[in-house]
Amino acid sequence: MKVYVHRGYLCLKFKLYKYIHKIKFLIFSLGGEVNKFHTRNGFFSERNESNIYGKKQSTYEVRTTLLKNNRNGVNHGQNDKCSYRSAFYSYRKILASKPLALKTTGFLISLFCVCLAHARQQDEPYRLRGSVSSAATGVALQRATVKITSTGKTVTTNEDGTFNMVTRDSAGTLQISYLGYRTRELAFSRQNAGPFNIALGSAAELDEVQIIGYGQTTKRFNTGSVSSVTAKEIEQQPVTNVLSALSGRMPGVFVQTTNGLPGGDINIQIRGTGSISAGVNPLYIVDGVPYEQGAIGRGSALDRGSIAGAVNPFNTLSPNDIESISVLKDADATAIYGSRGANGVVIITTKKGAGEQTKVDVNLQNGFSTVANKPKLLDMEQYLNIRREAFANDGRVPSNDPASADYAPDLTIWNADSTTDWFDYMLGNSAQLTNAQVSLSGGSTYTNFIAGANFRNESNVLPGDNKYIRSGINLRLTHASKDGKFNFNVSTLVNNDDNRSANPSGSIWSNILLPPHFPVFEESGAYNWYISNPIAQLHARSKVKTGNILVNTLVSYKLFEDLKLQLSAGYNKISIDQTQLFPEVALFPGSINYTNFGQNSTESYIAEPQIDYKKDFAQSRFAVMLGGTFQSSLREGVFIRAENFANESLMENLGSAGNVPTRTNSFIQYRYVSMFSRINYTLRDKYILNVSLRRDGSSRFGPQSRFGNFGSAGVAWLFGDEAWLKDFLQMMSFGKLRTSYGIVGNDQITDYQYLSTYNNSGLIYEGIAGLAPSRIANEDFRWEKTHKLEYALELGFLDNRLMVQINRYRHRSSNQLVNYAIPRMTGFSSYQANLPAVVENTGWEFEIQNEHIKSKNWRWSSTFNLTVPRNILKEFPGLALSSYANTLEEGYDINRIYGRRFLGVDAETGIASYAYHESNISVPYNFYTLGRRTPHFYGGLGNSLTYKSWSLDVLFQFAKQTTAGGIFYSPGWRTNHYAIVANRWQSPSDETEMPRASTLNDAYYSTSSANYFDVAYLRLKNLALSYTMPLVFAGQQKGSLRIYSTGQNLLSFWNDELPLLDPESGALSNSQRNIPPMRSLVFGFQLTL
Repeated sequence: MKVYVHRGYLCLKFKLYKYIHKIKFLIFSLGGEVNKFHTRNGFFSERNESNIYGKKQSTYEVRTTLLKNNRNGVNHGQNDKCSYRSAFYSYRKILASKPLALKTTGFLISLFCVCLAHARQQDEPYRLRGSVSSAATGVALQRATVKITSTGKTVTTNEDGTFNMVTRDSAGTLQISYLGYRTRELAFSRQNAGPFNIALGSAAELDEVQIIGYGQTTKRFNTGSVSSVTAKEIEQQPVTNVLSALSGRMPGVFVQTTNGLPGGDINIQIRGTGSISAGVNPLYIVDGVPYEQGAIGRGSALDRGSIAGAVNPFNTLSPNDIESISVLKDADATAIYGSRGANGVVIITTKKGAGEQTKVDVNLQNGFSTVANKPKLLDMEQYLNIRREAFANDGRVPSNDPASADYAPDLTIWNADSTTDWFDYMLGNSAQLTNAQVSLSGGSTYTNFIAGANFRNESNVLPGDNKYIRSGINLRLTHASKDGKFNFNVSTLVNNDDNRSANPSGSIWSNILLPPHFPVFEESGAYNWYISNPIAQLHARSKVKTGNILVNTLVSYKLFEDLKLQLSAGYNKISIDQTQLFPEVALFPGSINYTNFGQNSTESYIAEPQIDYKKDFAQSRFAVMLGGTFQSSLREGVFIRAENFANESLMENLGSAGNVPTRTNSFIQYRYVSMFSRINYTLRDKYILNVSLRRDGSSRFGPQSRFGNFGSAGVAWLFGDEAWLKDFLQMMSFGKLRTSYGIVGNDQITDYQYLSTYNNSGLIYEGIAGLAPSRIANEDFRWEKTHKLEYALELGFLDNRLMVQINRYRHRSSNQLVNYAIPRMTGFSSYQANLPAVVENTGWEFEIQNEHIKSKNWRWSSTFNLTVPRNILKEFPGLALSSYANTLEEGYDINRIYGRRFLGVDAETGIASYAYHESNISVPYNFYTLGRRTPHFYGGLGNSLTYKSWSLDVLFQFAKQTTAGGIFYSPGWRTNHYAIVANRWQSPSDETEMPRASTLNDAYYSTSSANYFDVAYLRLKNLALSYTMPLVFAGQQKGSLRIYSTGQNLLSFWNDELPLLDPESGALSNSQRNIPPMRSLVFGFQLTL
């Protein structure tokens, strides 16, 4: 037998004994049109006759074909079985008249050909088609996920909700899922390949995928506390930092904007502050790679003169690249991360490609930003009246003599008819914003990709040429083998930003509170430096460049159906290059110009092998996960101060400096190793047990205490599925009780604290620089530990259209890691140690989700969340004799506000009076606990309304907290004041809390209880309006166009009579140096093809 190709056909040639008949069986076509079996003429025909060896021989040809090779995926169904039978009998009939040998051989060959044809048919690819829609409204669901469970092959639905995918499986199961809907499964085969009409019912988020540590689950079966936001909620907010998108959307997560300028810092607290001195930042994970915790360079010399403050590494991430953000809060959710998860975990997942259809997405937006609130200050007449009254109250007369102690140029020299609104000048400008995002996604049957690029150009509200530019790329590739056993995923993020801004060396607020008629220039034309000159200070500049590279690779292989091996490996490098220029014109006369140069970088590697085993039984499911973490990071930094530049145009050239007084560098290596495991058991889909264990090793501890053991246990009972309860409470469609308890650690301290270290002493002896001890060794301090306890009740009503969740948590942090103060006679001021103090965070969390209307054209849903936190110092033995006696107090918040207690104004003199402790009369103005910086409560209220192609989303954020006011000086001091000082004491008959005007500043007043206010506010955090239209070409929908407008911080409701600029930015930090959140309005369009 010979096999060859002839005219596009695969041929088999047989020589049949003495008849030497040559029979060609053309089994299947290698291209062109292929028809199904038939018995018409030409199926088996005598082609020609020839004389071989003197005998007339016949050549017979059999052509067998299977399925039509067309693009419509036609399936011939049951007729194929008849075709095989017909072919078989056709062979027999034709061969009946032939010699016996040919009959026998022909029968066997024909049977072989039919079997081969049938086998070939089983391996031919065919198409599965269908559409996915909402069962309640009938609306097509775009980007619904359709997956073949056996191979893992996945596609997503198009704009019209349809899907089309190729498979070779003779039969299998399709899994269809969509955010907010129940996942469905249905069987398919060659004979049943669609088109399918699939309607998904609402899941009220119960069966949505939830990201947890090293895995996934659903809200229904989750035993931990996890909150999430999706790409839609993130993209509709015009924010620079993606963390800002969490504000008001999650219970237990407090987001504070510390600086409203582009590139400013964002702080996140998850269920309060548990540590007195160690770090309180949560663990951030981006695509499986730990991300930099907190701001870069915090506390360095570069921060002190920077108007933008420390640099937050999340500014380099584009919010449009993010698919979802999950926040893990309780022990059950965080203990799998051990010591790194003590303050909560934030998991960020970037977008990935899906489906075989290539898609192009273009998103362009343009807008502007302004400061959200304007303070109420004294006008020119009010300012002058208070100043004159202050001199009169003090028995003094204003003088125009600079040598006089009563020199008051604002009353004697300056032109009161020439005024400047300093707030409008410094912060009243409009910042422009342009943002562009483009992505290409698609793939093939088993491989998908996404490639995206982003660009953002934004100015700020300060005067001058200020700009913030960010650009980056996002690449991601996923691949699955044909049998679904092997999976490969690699993602790469490369982002850079460049922040260039004016950098006034003084406080922005001191400039805003200048006298309204302060002259910028003296008569000579030089800058007026009688007090801080804001115009001159704007000549100081800040340049900050940040680079961020993040690469992650995830490889997994299924050894068996129940056993999977996985390896995740990642690399992250964040670098920052800062330059601050202070020319002489920006400084007080007589000062020397100088430049600060700073470079910092953090480079991190991580590898995490993992083994997953899952087994389903008749009424239960069992899952075990084992893994390890191997992480290494390197931090390097350089700071140089150069001064006395002869040519100020060369201030960025270090070699042009006349003097370089400061040169410092740092090199810090950190290593971390762990082993972890998790066991999950589910019985009857109602009783769930989840146990996590982890052993961590950190290089920040001494050899004797380097390792720590942590773990948690969580249980849940889905009591809503109990038959006896369903009959009793028919309105309730879901009910779950869960609780968890666990221990996690904390190693967020400075590296090498257990070692004795030395620094350059600055002294030189015989040409040799000396060294001086800088740290005393202590190898005995151990892990700070947090014991977390939580109870939660989750309820669903009316087919889960109304969902209610109530959480009660208690976190107790002990073995506090602190820099403990010691007498300076030892040669050191402090050393690293553990305190026996216990800090307790407790709170209530409430979350309600309700779907009011759900029809074909209308949909209206609401969300509400409220958090009531409480923080206290539970225990601190020996507190009175410790260095913390003046800052901490048992039974009070560790973030307490302490200062002098204001008792009011003396009715006869108008002078402020303060309380004192009776036990210590010799110190008349002792400090008292005045309040707490921890919010009294916070939350959010959101509404989402959809009508056909229109969509409106509204989010309100609210909070109540104690905030420092803006009364920095006594009324009558040589600065402007908030309008509230107009109600000052002026005569003995006045009843007021504002002291009399005086030229002598009362330094106690600004730090007393008189300048702290309990402020409740409600803010329209986000409003997004959009209209989506299909793009139809040649009668088919080819894409969509969405036109939208979004606003951020549009309205604020609070008592604006208080001496505050903004209640949020002044809550947890020094309000004098913080620029409040911006009010932003953006217009844009998104084109998808």
